[in-house]
Amino acid sequence: MNLRKTRSNATTTKKPFIVDTDAGNFSDDFWALALQLSDPQVDLKLVVSSGFETKLKTKVLAKFLSHCGRSDISIARGIHTPECLYLLPDEDGLLQQQEEFVEGCVTNPVLRRWAQSYDMSMYKGKIHGIESEEDTCHGLEAVKALINSTPNLTYVVQGSAENVGLLLDDDPDLFRRNKVRFVIMGGTLEKDHEYNFGLDPVDTRRMLACSDDVTVVPIEPSFHAQLHGVEHFEEAEDPDPKHSSYSVYLNGDSRISMAMAQLQLALANYGTHKEVADGRTDIMFDSVAAFVATGRRKDLYKIQEIVATISDKGKIVPAQPEDKGAISFSVMTDWVSTHAADEFKYFMAKSIAAGTLVEWGHSLHESYKSHLAPTL
Repeated sequence: MNLRKTRSNATTTKKPFIVDTDAGNFSDDFWALALQLSDPQVDLKLVVSSGFETKLKTKVLAKFLSHCGRSDISIARGIHTPECLYLLPDEDGLLQQQEEFVEGCVTNPVLRRWAQSYDMSMYKGKIHGIESEEDTCHGLEAVKALINSTPNLTYVVQGSAENVGLLLDDDPDLFRRNKVRFVIMGGTLEKDHEYNFGLDPVDTRRMLACSDDVTVVPIEPSFHAQLHGVEHFEEAEDPDPKHSSYSVYLNGDSRISMAMAQLQLALANYGTHKEVADGRTDIMFDSVAAFVATGRRKDLYKIQEIVATISDKGKIVPAQPEDKGAISFSVMTDWVSTHAADEFKYFMAKSIAAGTLVEWGHSLHESYKSHLAPTL
């Protein structure tokens, strides 16, 4: 009886989430969504498209969520801005938007072909902001209504700040009044430029100051967030699955893991995610923010309260409280160790493979070895 009661209570402790994502160009947004969909404590109330061609990205989200078996989740179209057609790798190998083609550019891999045949009328959940084909159409009223009716929700930002900026234009106290908790992927502690914050630094600063509970996950901790495979891993005498998290994911049976596998191949076909052929993922920036947002295993990473300003290129610059533009917020500065980062990656791979949250500890290792057993 006690065990049943414990399990029942666990299923009722869901936390309401809104995810604001620019999913449609790169895989990390989808990895983050896959992790959020796999966590039974995450009650994903609404997914909001952001970043440039939001009409198209809303369609991409609808198809992906359908493939994951979650077409019950509501979607809101964010505000539209023009999409750059080209990307150019910077000195760190990260792809940056380019207005015109220059040597070294690749085509911006928005999943146009992948989503073009998806019939939006087949989506079971509500899709806000698609009543018109006009670029000015959006569904942010639905976001505002949900925030006003659901205090203490978590708002995860996996893109730029335009949607939050427009909501603040309409209601400057919306997030603080409703005690919204923000977890934001963006900014850099050590480099000069970061993509998400640099796209809209003005609204980024407003976003960081609009709530009393803001945690930023900059790019530095995310550089450890890649799933890797190991050749002949299964033949090792006592393989540690944490060293082959990509194999764990690929052996998954859930609809979520299979949806991710198809999406990886679709992006690889555009030429920007060829790492899939090497048995690894790209850097999963947004997945780290998604993990921090769940509040699980806080012992794996370091959080620091800081006062800082944000440069026009997205750098987080330490400041004093009296400095102009200074903002107080929390930052995930690093993992406590490389082992902790491996724990996160393995947990993520196993959860997506199973389509549900898995327990931590030795049982993960044992369940993985049994999962590798050949079937006839």
